[in-house]
Amino acid sequence: MIRIQLLILGALLSTGAWAGDASLQKLWQTDAVLKVPESVLYDAQRQVLYVSNIAGTEPWADDGNGSIGRIALDGSVIDVDWVTGLNGPKGMGLLGDMLYVTDINDVVSIDVETGEIKERLEVPGASAVNDLSVAANGTIYITDSNLGRIQKLVNGHFTTLIEGLAGLNGVLHSQGELLFLADGGLWVLDDAGNAQSIATGMEGNVDGVERIDDDSWLVSCWKGTVYYVTRSGQVSLLLDSRPEEINAADLGYDPVNRIAYIPGFWKNYVAAYRLTVD
Repeated sequence: MIRIQLLILGALLSTGAWAGDASLQKLWQTDAVLKVPESVLYDAQRQVLYVSNIAGTEPWADDGNGSIGRIALDGSVIDVDWVTGLNGPKGMGLLGDMLYVTDINDVVSIDVETGEIKERLEVPGASAVNDLSVAANGTIYITDSNLGRIQKLVNGHFTTLIEGLAGLNGVLHSQGELLFLADGGLWVLDDAGNAQSIATGMEGNVDGVERIDDDSWLVSCWKGTVYYVTRSGQVSLLLDSRPEEINAADLGYDPVNRIAYIPGFWKNYVAAYRLTVD
């Protein structure tokens, strides 16, 4: 009996279906009609998902092929190319009626009521602008993965907060904290501008981060893993699609219904998973 239980436990861990006190249950998966989806953003007010489509085989190409799509909460694709004229869109943030998107070396502002691009700001000295998060006061935080740099954007002015971070990608401003992903871990930037570690030990290419509650987060990694991370440093594997070579790029999250939305990148779909925390 003990051997059988251990075998079952091993199987669950290998599929990422169980992680001690948290698990993910798949709800749906879109048709594979998206165009290399990199990031998903949940809009609670409009009950819709936005997805950034890189399109093509070169994620950092200045090729004009990128777009923003929209997905209904039941997994049906509303528009693959709702907003066009982008290059390699990645991280997204929402404030009021404005959607902000990183696009290679720019921050693009889109009116969500009309789908119209309102402004395109070039990030000074940018190399590979990746993720973005919008604070409640309107401050925009962006990451540059090549430079390992986090900047804030206020009233059209960019200020560097920290640079030289290894493996920098995801950023999240939430509950007064500026959190980011770098070097296989989750970090917080303190008031003095110093990086403080929350948890490490995740596989490389940490990508997206979303808050679950005061002291826990979901972290997706581009190679195909999703982790449950706590402030105490616990790191639990919830999902592992590396054997199937399915990436898990920058996830979105509905905190009320505890649903994670994970883009499959090269597979051209987004999948939804319900999070359960015991």
